[in-house]
Amino acid sequence: MISPTVLHLTNDREPPGPGLSFGGAFRALAVDGALTHVPLAPAALLAAGRAAALAEIRRAAERARPEVLFVQTPGNFPWTDADVADLLRRLGSPTVVMWEGDPWGGRKPVLPSMEPWLRYADTVFTPGLGIQALLLGRYTRRPVRYIPQTVPHRLWDDAPVPGVDATAHDVMHIGSCFVRFGVFERIDGARERRRFVRSLQRLPGCRFAVHGHGWRGRGALGPVPFDHQVDALRTARISANWDHFPGRDGYFSNRLPISLFAGRPHVTTRPLNTGWLPGPECGLHLVDSPAQAVDRVTELLRADPAQLHAAGLAGHTWVRTRLTETNALRHMLTRHLATVPAPRADPWQEIAAMDAVGV
Repeated sequence: MISPTVLHLTNDREPPGPGLSFGGAFRALAVDGALTHVPLAPAALLAAGRAAALAEIRRAAERARPEVLFVQTPGNFPWTDADVADLLRRLGSPTVVMWEGDPWGGRKPVLPSMEPWLRYADTVFTPGLGIQALLLGRYTRRPVRYIPQTVPHRLWDDAPVPGVDATAHDVMHIGSCFVRFGVFERIDGARERRRFVRSLQRLPGCRFAVHGHGWRGRGALGPVPFDHQVDALRTARISANWDHFPGRDGYFSNRLPISLFAGRPHVTTRPLNTGWLPGPECGLHLVDSPAQAVDRVTELLRADPAQLHAAGLAGHTWVRTRLTETNALRHMLTRHLATVPAPRADPWQEIAAMDAVGV
């Protein structure tokens, strides 16, 4: 049997390579014979001009003749309704599955380049419902479906999680400061993140470190490259984060699965309607305010280090067998391609049930 072809329009700014978003997940499914993967990075073609880029996209798409277009966050390419309609017409109207991984709404409006794909998509997946689903639902003809953030495959490794005996820090926060001279730069949750980090900087006897733009004071280490986050987190006994866009149905940033993958106990914002996430037994501590987060970090600093490490290892195992890009891709494609198996039931059946919540 010939595998169905999926044309993957990625938002990467470089030509498809080893670090391609969802690339590892597509490779795994292709090795199993579930599909044929044809990646294309429209934004990487823009150097030749928009018209030339569109012509190359059409040529590549017509060669592939895909059954499914997997459109991944199209914001980096200036798509119009006419562009999308023309491309789909040339391809015989294949199924369009769109993954939009960023939170939107409030002071962050939907980009014009996203609107055409939302209008033409057969299924739209996004990591937050409620406000997010209502906003995206203004443009799409289908109900918006939920997909959680996962561990990016490019951060994956099979190395044993190191112990905590020789860690350089007690607590680490990764995430930039979007507050300048008391002005909050259009990001929901920026005020609370700043309050949280400042409180951790003042904890007596705590070896605190914070990576990200805009931080000053004790423990400020500047930005960390995305691909080095896991290594950075493993230099601390505990990771902590306050998410932007808190209080949204199902929404958490990819720092939650990344931090669990690092194998350290993680304190973070409690997302709504996510009872399927593990708890302290897997090192995940969800809180409702910056003050609660600081209190929980303080409790963990007094806890038995061996128990903390065991919980971190349990979280590592939980996330590497569940919140992976391969499972996410299976979840998004299985109803459109009979050759793609559904992901494991735990927790993906509960994740699928999120579609009926918060809209």
